[in-house]
Amino acid sequence: MKISALLSLAFACTVSASTYGQNYKLSMNKQDCSISEVLKEIEKNSEYTFFLNDNQVNVNRKTSVKANNASLEEVLEQALKNTGYQYEIVDRQIIIKSKSVSSVSHPNALFQSSPRKITGQVKDALGEPIIGANVVVKGTTNGTITDIDGNFSLEVPDNAILVVSYIGYTDRTVEVGNSSKVMVSLSEDTQKLDEVVVVGYGTQKKVNLTGAISSLDAETLENRPITNSTQALQGTQGVYVNQAGAQPGADGATIRIRGQGTLNDNNPLILVDGIEFPLEAVNPNDIESISVLKDAASSAIYGSRAANGVVLVKTKGGKKGKFTVDYNNYFGVQQATYLPNFVYDPVVFMEMRNQAQRNEGKLTVDYSDALIEEYKQGMLTDPIMYPQNNWLDIMYNNAFIMEHNMRFSGGDDKYTYSVSLGYGDQNGVLRGTDSNKYTLAVNTTAQVNSRLKIGANINAHYQIYNEPVAGVANLVEMTYKAQAFHPTYTADGRYADTFIRTPGHNIYRHPLALADEGENKHKSLRMLANLSAEYKLPFDIVYNLNVGLNKYDYLQSRFAPDVYEYQLKTNEEKRVVYDGQNTRHAYKGDKNDLAVTVFNTLSWGKKFNDTHDVKVLAGYSFESDDKTEFSAKVEGFLGNELHELNAGSSNPSVAGTSSRSVLMSYFGRVNYGYKDRYLFEGNFRYDGSSRFAKGNRWGIFPSFSAGWRLSEEEFMKDIPWIYNLKLRASWGQLGNERIDLFRYVDLMNLKVIKNDGSITDYNYPLNGAMQSGAAITAYNDPNITWETTTMTNVGIDASLLNGNLDFSFEFFDKRTSDILRKVTLPDQVGGLDGPIRNIGEVSNKGFELNMGYRNNIGDFRYEVNGNMTFIKNKIVSLKGQTIIDGMFILEEGKPIDSYYMLHAIGIFQSEEEIKNSPYQTAATKPGYLKFEDTNGDGKITEDDRQIRGGVIPKITYGFNINLGYKDWDLGAFFQGVTDVYTYGDRIGATPLWFGCGLPEQWLTDAWTPERGTSATLPILTTYEGCLNENFRTNDFWLRNASYLRLKNLQLSYNVPASFLKSGVVKRLKVFVNAQNLFTFSPMKDFDPEKNLKGSNWYAYPSVRTYTAGVNVTF
Repeated sequence: MKISALLSLAFACTVSASTYGQNYKLSMNKQDCSISEVLKEIEKNSEYTFFLNDNQVNVNRKTSVKANNASLEEVLEQALKNTGYQYEIVDRQIIIKSKSVSSVSHPNALFQSSPRKITGQVKDALGEPIIGANVVVKGTTNGTITDIDGNFSLEVPDNAILVVSYIGYTDRTVEVGNSSKVMVSLSEDTQKLDEVVVVGYGTQKKVNLTGAISSLDAETLENRPITNSTQALQGTQGVYVNQAGAQPGADGATIRIRGQGTLNDNNPLILVDGIEFPLEAVNPNDIESISVLKDAASSAIYGSRAANGVVLVKTKGGKKGKFTVDYNNYFGVQQATYLPNFVYDPVVFMEMRNQAQRNEGKLTVDYSDALIEEYKQGMLTDPIMYPQNNWLDIMYNNAFIMEHNMRFSGGDDKYTYSVSLGYGDQNGVLRGTDSNKYTLAVNTTAQVNSRLKIGANINAHYQIYNEPVAGVANLVEMTYKAQAFHPTYTADGRYADTFIRTPGHNIYRHPLALADEGENKHKSLRMLANLSAEYKLPFDIVYNLNVGLNKYDYLQSRFAPDVYEYQLKTNEEKRVVYDGQNTRHAYKGDKNDLAVTVFNTLSWGKKFNDTHDVKVLAGYSFESDDKTEFSAKVEGFLGNELHELNAGSSNPSVAGTSSRSVLMSYFGRVNYGYKDRYLFEGNFRYDGSSRFAKGNRWGIFPSFSAGWRLSEEEFMKDIPWIYNLKLRASWGQLGNERIDLFRYVDLMNLKVIKNDGSITDYNYPLNGAMQSGAAITAYNDPNITWETTTMTNVGIDASLLNGNLDFSFEFFDKRTSDILRKVTLPDQVGGLDGPIRNIGEVSNKGFELNMGYRNNIGDFRYEVNGNMTFIKNKIVSLKGQTIIDGMFILEEGKPIDSYYMLHAIGIFQSEEEIKNSPYQTAATKPGYLKFEDTNGDGKITEDDRQIRGGVIPKITYGFNINLGYKDWDLGAFFQGVTDVYTYGDRIGATPLWFGCGLPEQWLTDAWTPERGTSATLPILTTYEGCLNENFRTNDFWLRNASYLRLKNLQLSYNVPASFLKSGVVKRLKVFVNAQNLFTFSPMKDFDPEKNLKGSNWYAYPSVRTYTAGVNVTF
């Protein structure tokens, strides 16, 4: 509700009819402004209302008015001079029309049929009545304005069309039809509001941007109940978000902006209220807006940390107005998706495993005919001894999830405040996993005097999550290896072990014991504190000071107990091994991180003669980051009850590290605009980083951009369907200093703790005794320097059809040079690690397309938005090196992390075919995969490997469909990727792998002599110790992981204001929501979204979530 609208309405209702012709005296001085601005100024200072036909009058045309205590008529004459438009005053209405249109005596004179009376109400998106909204019969001047409750009444002809408008909102066209009552909901028009977008160290009007920026607002986030704020970026133009799993407390996503530009850290810089802070640590309900800076023009002011893009998060603050309470919650259930479809008939499994071993040529199989027959009979009489367990059903269950958020806000001219509290409880779909989180956000500002304004922000995130002692990957692996004949519990409740033994093959640990026993608790507290001050100096100079603290404390407590499982026939006990050790042990790990950021800016801006708009910003920042880590482990506990370290008695070990890094920066920006038509911007940043040697610590990163708003040109003014049209281009350079500390000096170690826990000491004999020593374990290069990313961007932005149709297209070229990469040293130097050097160059070229359309048909409203990004990734240079890492290759001219493997061209059908084909192995037989002899040497070796696809998607896309009818809203969000591949490792490519399960498709699709060429899988084998060709790394197991997923579907109902008459509840919205509802993909057996560098088969599964909740404002 706007006070100005209320006062205007009250004034209009008290003016007598005799004042209709009153001559108002107006003063204004507007040069090269739009007609719309003049009309708004007149409406603001008089009782008159304007009516016009959009098809006849373009209110965006430029005009000028200079009046001092002039009459209304004089102002109108100036405003419409040389425009081809005229005005006519009828009662309190001013009609603007083309000079070719004849005059009318009264708006009703335009009716072509007998009028009838209708009533209605106009509200905003929150259900609040809009006071003073204009309601006009389209094509006429017959109209009215809404009262204090948003109600109106109007006489209309049959089949009338209403145009409902209000300053700052999108106009709505409503077909009346035979209705006698019309309900209208208006949404904010961000273009008419001159939408402001958060940019580096400030804000800019969206229409004046010359860089590539994507943005999200609070309304978008509200319609997607998400557990992690990183999920909010899915579907954003130019951004690829990979959600690799849904483990409670550890479900963060991987974010890539415009591709993968380096061989090192590709994560974007994330700033929350100007300070670096993890996005997943911010409650989605506390976010007001997110801006994604994608090109050098928008990112260069952040210099050496911005090469991978920048994500700017602005949290919600208080607003002037009375005290308000917002409460949001949701409750729901989660279901695991894309679980493997294993054979859980124990007899069938044993028979198929035997068959696999026979297919390998083995004479002895694991399960005798007598054992299989015994099991068949036993299942009928003793389900404990002879179980038929589906371990996926045992270990995965539907899980509860809920979240509550409450915000208190308000303020006045001197002080604003916002305090937000949040609580989330999420059980895991995998047994033994859960999470609880608590959030706090405080945002306050105080206007101390006319010059000084201060503010304080606090954002805190405390989380506890539990997982199995052995970790999620181990538990998932053991769940997949638990066969139907593996029992759960003995009759007296102890963990049971099967009597079926296959030494060397059934590598198995009891999943229930792994999930339910011991402790593996993670506690983390992240806190962001930001103090700010703004002081207005003389000559329109503004000084800003920000001091930010980012504090992170993390504690892991793990205890592996002594737990036993008992063989059902002999009662033999066997200890469950948790993480490779056969004794009780406890571990505690502590991490602490304190990052301090201080930045100062001076800014100045002035517009000269409404023509030259100049803004200048200069600043200095200092950032330090202090990290410490400590861990301790001990064994020898007397029991499972006491977990403290001092209760252990043997094999204690401790470890610790500490580090400090510093970044010092000078930066600046200059903006110039000529008549809001020609736009120029220049940025620079001069960074000094302690991560490099003294002679290479400083780097300068500039950018330049320009924009041309064609819609402001005179030759475009007579094209009414063009609302806004802008061309823009930018060029700039960014840096990347995200490498390990001290990589410019040789690495010296006193001892090395290896991955298996073993320790290598560097002790030497001296004077007849062993003395402690140290050794250089890695050479480094003192001359390493910044990675540099050079970006070029060209784009066009258009808003057409009165702002209903939005369109943007841009081409970008992103090239990163001097990429830091470890150099491999020859064996002659003693196995030392090679140095990091600037040896690489990577290119990402592509384009982005975004389109959106919104409109209304009567009470029905609709909006469709879609975007897509195409990226071609290529390694330009590795200084002649080719780097092979397992199934991946880095090679000049190819994308990063391309698959490098044999190419399968079919399945051998006969011995004759094998004889007439290139030699593979002596064990090759019918049913085995057949590979292409790439180099033509007559044999299949590793030299025949080819590049076969990659892990970086070429196209990412997303689209929204939003529908509304009266108080109902339905929204759907889809996201997808194309041309991306993943490798079917483990259970995908190696069934029965060391006791792993057998997917059901092998029962019907594996090669047999009878199936022959109709088989879609090779012959079934076990992989264990078998030399057949099926399990060599080859593209037969490469899956197309392209997908389109319905990420979010929400139906909501805004309870009408007429039902909230008590005044206590101002707004009430109820909703139901579903996430990850459908997925369309050629990859059917595993989740295609869990594709991060190939395969991830033992990761936590994705979930489908159903929730219901309410949003209430008091």
